[in-house]
Amino acid sequence: MALILLLFAALAGFAQEPHRCAACHEESVADFKSHKHASSGMDCGICHGPSEKHRTSVGNIPPDQVAAPAEVSKLCGNCHLAEKQQYESSAHGRVYGSGKKVKTANCNTCHGNHAVRPLARQAANCQRCHTALPASCKATPLSVNPRVACMSCHARHTLAVSSR
Repeated sequence: MALILLLFAALAGFAQEPHRCAACHEESVADFKSHKHASSGMDCGICHGPSEKHRTSVGNIPPDQVAAPAEVSKLCGNCHLAEKQQYESSAHGRVYGSGKKVKTANCNTCHGNHAVRPLARQAANCQRCHTALPASCKATPLSVNPRVACMSCHARHTLAVSSR
């Protein structure tokens, strides 16, 4: 019984309920509260660690964890293993796996950081890098739902071209 209480005390110390972060990070916390991860019981500490020194400083010390772009799929992959494997086999994932210092899409590019990114922004996100689209991408209509036009031909997470 004492071991169970000790475990709960350790977990409580690790947890960062969003209201503890809201004093300085009001917008991020508001965004996160709209995310299904928040409603599933996740908190800031899952991604950012306990960050005790950060929370007690006046903004001079970064959180324990802030995932660099190349680390995002590993962080998300702790819970989303199949998606992580699919992404890491994709052209975008292989860029990060190669160790090259090139910015490419990761989980946050499509899904957002603290709040879910709206579907209407998906094509715009892709076109930030893929400005010269092939003729097949310019054909209309690409999909019944133009908000996810890229996904008409590209598979989720691998982004491989699939037959239409």
